Amino acid sequence: MEAYILAGGKSTRMGEDKGLKKLNGIPIIQYSIEVLSQCFPSIKINTDKEEYKQFGLELVADKIKNKGPLGGIHAALDHSKKDVFVVSCDMPFITSEAINYLVDNLSTNLATIASYNGRIQPLFGIYTYDALQFIEDKLAHNQLKLTEFIIESESKIIDLTEIIKKDIFSNINTQEEFKKIEKNFKTI
Repeated sequence: MEAYILAGGKSTRMGEDKGLKKLNGIPIIQYSIEVLSQCFPSIKINTDKEEYKQFGLELVADKIKNKGPLGGIHAALDHSKKDVFVVSCDMPFITSEAINYLVDNLSTNLATIASYNGRIQPLFGIYTYDALQFIEDKLAHNQLKLTEFIIESESKIIDLTEIIKKDIFSNINTQEEFKKIEKNFKTI
């Protein structure tokens, strides 16, 4: 299994590229790269932005453009030709413990997704290669909501609330969210 970090978004609410924004002097995506490298032999970045070459990982662009995270997951599956672990570039607090727990509890469903405190985390999970055709159908009909995919595909949802004692899914979409995370960074 390979890991893919989705970093192809437009970051319109942030106003700048989220994955490259520095948290405590380090690009946010670097935190994910470090954790993923403990769990997977191969990590790739789903983006067509040349700035991401600085991390020394293979860049994989969306095959079907402008389809959001579902398009990124499609690109990862199409490129890998096997099951993939997917994480968003704006989750700097993920842990190898959470990743390994999902991998160890992988189901035969099209996807195995984390949840925490009742919130599904579709951009922290495993998508099987068998999901590729289903995703292609969703993309062809411009049905891009990941929550709909998860429900319709009967994905397995694994609640990590009791497994992981702190919320590792604080993602960063706005400058205000970034400032809050930055302020609390030392305590996380």
